[in-house]
Parts: sequence; structure tokens; C-alpha cells
Amino acid sequence: MKDTYFVRLDRGEKIIDSVKDFCTKNNIKCGYFSGIGALDEVELAHYIVENKKYTSKVFKQVLEITNLTGNITTMDNEVYLHCHITLGDDEMKAISGHLKEGKIAATCEIILVKLDAEINRKHDELIGLNLLDI
Repeated sequence: MKDTYFVRLDRGEKIIDSVKDFCTKNNIKCGYFSGIGALDEVELAHYIVENKKYTSKVFKQVLEITNLTGNITTMDNEVYLHCHITLGDDEMKAISGHLKEGKIAATCEIILVKLDAEINRKHDELIGLNLLDI
């Protein structure tokens, strides 16, 4: 399929930065992606609706990416990624959340699908998030 891409990230690369750069270089303004691999540093976040703020936590250990999923839209004419991740530690326990950024430990294999659309985001004051403008 011409609008499906296989992206491999190497040790030391950052997931969010790398996927944003790939989308910008390939003029991808709408789509979705999933992936597997391993990280050795990751920052996860959790949104608290009541106070409209994220809490976040940094993990500095090797973790398997058991599920990486996200969507691609735009905001202020720039690529905008919304990504969640589930990770497994060496005791096979899951850690998950909103992916702020993660650094690759070994590799990350991503399948990215470009959609023939343009979906923008706008900030919603009531919720406190950048929501799809649909």
C-alpha cells in the first residue's frame, strides 16, 4: 500500500520527535500508527480532568513496548501526535500512559498509515485539552 509506511527507530532515537520529523518530511498531516520495541528512558503522563493538569513520571530502565498507538493530526499548522503506550518491565508488569517521550533502547518498529484527510485540533477550555476539531 502506498500510504502505509514501515519506520524503524534505532538505539538512542526519541519516538515522538522521530515520528513528528518523519510526518513533516513526508507531508503526513493525518493518520495513525502502532509499534513495538524497547525503551530505556520514558516519560509517561496521566491527565486529571478535575484540575486540567497532567501528572508525569520518568522511568529510567529497559522496558518492552508491548503496545504503542497514536494518531496524527495538526495544530497551528504543525504535526500533532497523540500517543499512548503500554510497557512491560522485567517482572512482566505493565506500565502505561500518555507518551510524552521515550528513548529507544534497542529498536522500535512502527507501522504508520497516512490518511487522505486533514484534521486540526483546537484547545477546549472546558476540558483543558487539545481536541479534534470535527
